[in-house]
Amino acid sequence: MPEGREYEAFPSHTVTYEIMTNVASEDKERSFTVLATPQEIEQLSEQGYLIREALFQGEQLERLRGALDEVEAAEMGEGVTTIIRSGQFGGWFPRYLMDKHPAFLELLDFEPMLSVARAVLGPFVRIRNAGGRVSYPGEPNQETHWHLHRRTIPKPLPAFFSFPHTIDCLIYLDELNEANGTLAIVPGSHRRIHDPLPADCYDDLPGQKVVRGPAKTCIIMHSNLWHRALPTRPDGEKRRLLILCYGPTWMRYSPFGVKPEDSLVDAYLDEADSETKELLGIGGYQ
Repeated sequence: MPEGREYEAFPSHTVTYEIMTNVASEDKERSFTVLATPQEIEQLSEQGYLIREALFQGEQLERLRGALDEVEAAEMGEGVTTIIRSGQFGGWFPRYLMDKHPAFLELLDFEPMLSVARAVLGPFVRIRNAGGRVSYPGEPNQETHWHLHRRTIPKPLPAFFSFPHTIDCLIYLDELNEANGTLAIVPGSHRRIHDPLPADCYDDLPGQKVVRGPAKTCIIMHSNLWHRALPTRPDGEKRRLLILCYGPTWMRYSPFGVKPEDSLVDAYLDEADSETKELLGIGGYQ
């Protein structure tokens, strides 16, 4: 992990959680510095998204770009994966990135994202997925249809149903513009739990917002916010995106992809502290 990281550019406030339990424990209170204003956290809760246009400092952007390019070259060269050119999701979707390149481990305790996740999900948070998506100019169907990520809410709603609240951090390593492809979202749609979202829909939707931004833009959003990636055009550039998903510690890791046998995360766990293990899904079950 990089030493001495500073985040003065972000506003902050403190959140303190009292852990209500009758079990004897020294860990009955957890306080976190949240790198966002209370108003921004309220917007994330009500509208389902928060935009950061300058997420990284210094050379971190280039390290992450280089790392993703290395994983891409290795997996494409070995025939492990291919570019999707048809269907509802176009592009290349790498999985288990923290297990494949050490640069992605820098995101493990990256406070501008982690602290926001703790502000809306609570004190016990883990990383459910560290993956990405790359779309390519000149390739057909480099877009996605309208979709959401946690399609598990039944109707009628059971009395003790546990809502699948998770947070996706979409980290754009390249510019979000019309040529490279923008992102369309429908603010507040994460709360429309029983509204039907049409399948194979690529049209504009009422109330949608199209997000543009420079490289280093991060969109922190509820996983059930309706969204779609608009196409990368032939006159655009390759658009590299990292996707980091946070959930409660008791929620399992994302089922997509295959964990590499020589996992960097497994090696990292040997000397990790308790907080790091919790972020990686070991411990923190309440």
